[in-house]
Amino acid sequence: MKKVFVILSILSAFSYGKAIAQENVSFGPIVGVNFSKLTGNQIYNDWKTGATAGIFINYSGESRFGVNGQILYSRIGGQSSNGASKGHLDYIQIPIMGTYYLNGRGNQFRPKLMLGPYIGFLAKATNESGISINPEGSTRPYKGVDAGAAMGLGFNYSLSRKVWLNADLRYNLGLAQVMNTVDDVHNRSWGINVGLSFPLGKYSPSTGTLR
Repeated sequence: MKKVFVILSILSAFSYGKAIAQENVSFGPIVGVNFSKLTGNQIYNDWKTGATAGIFINYSGESRFGVNGQILYSRIGGQSSNGASKGHLDYIQIPIMGTYYLNGRGNQFRPKLMLGPYIGFLAKATNESGISINPEGSTRPYKGVDAGAAMGLGFNYSLSRKVWLNADLRYNLGLAQVMNTVDDVHNRSWGINVGLSFPLGKYSPSTGTLR
């Protein structure tokens, strides 16, 4: 798993550097809903619903390749099989995904595939009553850092000459163990996200678009 994460990191870094060289960039807000669980956790091993919100930056060049970086506040975790007990893990997540567009620039509708690593920093962990499930002490149950792979598909749709709707369906595969007290517990989550991007870079009159 660690080798997979390293390979994904290298690929995303390569895409990032290539995209910046083309000097095309857009940014905007993003919101979404996610469905998550904690594999290996005896209590919170069923799917629950959470929310995601943040900002993103797109870098893209003349080719179909680009990179997408995000800073998100995401509530994931899991719940018991009967839904009575819930574990809310709130992370500040930073995914960096290489993007491949299925058609070229100048198209109003651009399907895309995404793949890359993410890292998450635990902000808080609470139960269904809002009480902390990660109390301070010599060994906290939940670790402060999570990491894994983000992969998905989606599309960008031009709403106007400079504004784009971004949408994607994403799966986050947690590769790092998230608990100190129990072995082999990992985050798993699906997410549906939408955002709006605005130009922050070079505009191409020949294509009428930043992408």
